[in-house]
Order: sequence, then C-alpha cells, then structure tokens
Amino acid sequence: MLRRYKAILLFLASLFLLVLLSLFVKQWLLQDTWWLEGYQWIDWMHDIGHFYMNFLSTETGKHFLLGFLFPLLYTSMILTVFNIGFIAFFILFRRWRSINNYVYFSRMREKTEDVLLEYLYGDKDAAMVKLRSLNRRILVKEMVGLRKQIIGSKADQLRSLFYELHLDDFIIRKIKYSRWFNKIMYIDAAQWMLVTRAEDVIEPYQYVTNVYIRNVAQVACISLSPDSAFSFLNVLEYPLPVWHQIILYKSMVLSSVPIPDFYAYLRSDNTTVVLFALNMIRLFSQRGDEEKIIALVSHEDPIVRRNALKVICDLKIYQAMETVKQYFQKETIRNQVNMVHVLSLDKTEETLDFYKTIWIETKPNVRMEILKHIEPALRKKLQDTMPSERGFNETISNIHA
Repeated sequence: MLRRYKAILLFLASLFLLVLLSLFVKQWLLQDTWWLEGYQWIDWMHDIGHFYMNFLSTETGKHFLLGFLFPLLYTSMILTVFNIGFIAFFILFRRWRSINNYVYFSRMREKTEDVLLEYLYGDKDAAMVKLRSLNRRILVKEMVGLRKQIIGSKADQLRSLFYELHLDDFIIRKIKYSRWFNKIMYIDAAQWMLVTRAEDVIEPYQYVTNVYIRNVAQVACISLSPDSAFSFLNVLEYPLPVWHQIILYKSMVLSSVPIPDFYAYLRSDNTTVVLFALNMIRLFSQRGDEEKIIALVSHEDPIVRRNALKVICDLKIYQAMETVKQYFQKETIRNQVNMVHVLSLDKTEETLDFYKTIWIETKPNVRMEILKHIEPALRKKLQDTMPSERGFNETISNIHA
C-alpha cells in the first residue's frame, strides 16, 4: 500500500513539474528573441512552436483548449527527443566502457597469471617486483582461483605471498566497505587464504537477509574458526537449503574440521537446521543422546519424522521401538514404510503381535513392506493367524512371486 501511494505522489509531482515547464516553454515560444538564439536546431524548434502559438493566440475563442494543451504537448515532445538521445548516448557509452573494461581486465588477468606462475616456478625476486604494481582486485581474484587448483607446498607459497603483499588487510577493508556482490568475492578469498583476522568482520554476515552473503559467510567461518564452526546454527532463523547443507559438509571435510555435537541442534526451532543435524548424525554415525532423536518421531514436520526414522534405523536405536509403534497408525504412508524398516530391527514375537493388531487398517503397500522385512518363520505365523484374509493371501502370493 505504501509503495502505491509513493507511485501516485511521484506521478502527481512529475505532472506538476511538466505543467511548470510547459508554462516556461509557452513564454519562450511567444517571444521573437531569446538568449540561445543563433543555434540552428534551437531556432528551428522555436520557429515551429512560435508559428503555432501565434496562430492559436489570434483565435483564442475558437482554440482556447488547444492553446492550453499545445505547450504541454510541445514540451512533452521536446523532453521525449532529449530522453531518446540521452538513452542512446548512455547505452553506447556503457557498451564502449564495458568493452574497454573487458579488454583491460582480460589483459591484466593474463599478465597476473603469468607473473604468479613465474613466482611459483621461476624467478621469485623479479616476479615480486611486478606483483607489487598489479591491480589488487585482479590479483586477489587470480590468487584465489589458482589456490583452488593447487595443493601442497605451492599452495603454502601462494598463501605466504598473499600475506607478504598485505592483501589480507586489503580484503578485510573491502569486506567492510565494498558492495554486497564484491563482499562475496573477498569473503571467499579470506576463506581460501585462511585470513583468520577477518573472522570477526565476517561473523555478523552469517545472519544477514541477503542469502548469498549469508551462505558464503557461513562457509568461510567453518574454515576460519573450526572450534565454533557451526555456532551460527544455534540462532539461525533463515532456511538452510539442501544445496547449502552439502556445501557446509564439503567445507567441513576439506578443512578437516572436528565433527561437532550435532545432537545439540536437534531441538532447534528452525526445521532445516534439525534436518541438517539429522543428516550429519546419520552420515557420520555419530552417537549421542538418543532420546533427542526418539522425540523427533512425533515432530510436527513429516520430513523431520522421516529423517529421524532413518537415523534410528541406521544407528539401530532399539529404545525407539515403543514410540514407533505408538505413532504408527497416525503416520503418513511414506513414513509408515520407514517405521516398518525400524521395526524390522526387532525380531521378537511382540512385533508380530503388533502387526496383527494393525493389519486390517494398514494400506496394501505398507503390508507388502511388512512382509518383506519379517523373517519367513514370523511370516508363516502371521499367515496362520489370518487364513481367511483374502488381501493377506494375495500379498503373500506377491511376495513369493
């Protein structure tokens, strides 16, 4: 609503300025001489308007409305011509500038690459003199790109060169004061060059609304502060997309970050954080407070419940059996299938008795899963207890087929 009012006010203000400008143009057209007289294109524009204004002035009674509207129309035409010319000039200028910048940066990138390779594999002293005179922005970008492709002693040399050129101070300053899309590049540079002094500057960006800055800052802080790598998960309010969860995992592995206690994040109000913690617990087979995982079987989000069931099955948490049985009938069909996988860990007669009580109300595809995951002896007992159940016999036939 506020934006609509702003648009209306802007329109009225523009209309008011157009009327004022048209009054000035009207006075200009009624005069025989003016201060810019002598420029051919201005004279031509004045003469045309002056002719029509004189014609309308001599017959005021007949053309009163046209006499009022003509200055507005003429002013609009003049502004349109100027706008078209300005836009055309602006487009051409931007194109010329972008081509020049592209050529300049291409040459500088090639030069920077050559000098960096000379430093790593050739004359270091001569290369150092050249490096000090290069564009720092391009130098940072090329050094980070090269660092992503090399490992070992050469990577250490490149990092030492980064500090020797005082580029760590440069990127910290740029992270503070540059525009958001440039901040991303410099935060990434701080991560790959392990500029630990930049951690305090980057840390607040883990919680900003801009998703691009937020994600790259979270990844950077994992490398820069391994001891508190995932501390942002405690207060994160924004969603944690699956693709970003994968990036966080890869960054943790590449940086050899100690595996944190992911059980601490299972009670987060952010559903995506809980899902990430469950995935990490399952991936690393991490042991912890199993009651926290069992409690998620009754979580309000079905995706969280499904992932909790997968963790219970993979970690073989036998204490969850009673809870799984309690919520079996209330679950979705897809989650019931996962519950069957969990209950298959228990080969006792109690599980067989449970299947007997829920068999009639269970969907056919869930029945199929039950029969797939119980032992032949238990399957035979289940068949003997319900010999008249047509659906059961059909399901048994499908299993044997």
